Amino acid sequence: MENLRTGEKIAGASGVALLLIMFIFDWFTVDAGGFSVGGNAWDTMELIRFILLLAALAGIALAVVSATQSDVNMPVALSAITAGLGALGVLLVLFRLVSPPDLGGGDLIDVGRGIGVFLGLIAVAGVAYGGFTAMQEEGTSFSDQADRLQGGGDPPPPPPPPAGPPAA
Repeated sequence: MENLRTGEKIAGASGVALLLIMFIFDWFTVDAGGFSVGGNAWDTMELIRFILLLAALAGIALAVVSATQSDVNMPVALSAITAGLGALGVLLVLFRLVSPPDLGGGDLIDVGRGIGVFLGLIAVAGVAYGGFTAMQEEGTSFSDQADRLQGGGDPPPPPPPPAGPPAA
């Protein structure tokens, strides 16, 4: 745990929290003629649930990879992936707060917002913030990562020299 920097800790904890919030809390409620039922993020969000799942897993992975001091050879820093997925998740949850899912019932069904959507927004914002903070702690930026992805970054290290015959 002492290997983790602040951003990695925030991203990891927020990722775990987001996973729990996605499945435990009601994000939206449906009221129809005195009958009310709630649904979690996995039940009520079509494509957004997968983005949120990826953001949560990226935050957790960032913390795990840093804690184990694993060297993951990726074309883009994991902190940048975490920050990007977290930011996308924040935008998508904000969209759903403004425009709740339509269940096709017209005026007969009233879709409300549950506590889960607000807690989820906080958690996915934590993933984005943690990823961004980890990027700053690494000394990288999105433009650096874009250059790296396009091949404009540092050249790869040379391959190790071939092994010679065994010494006699």
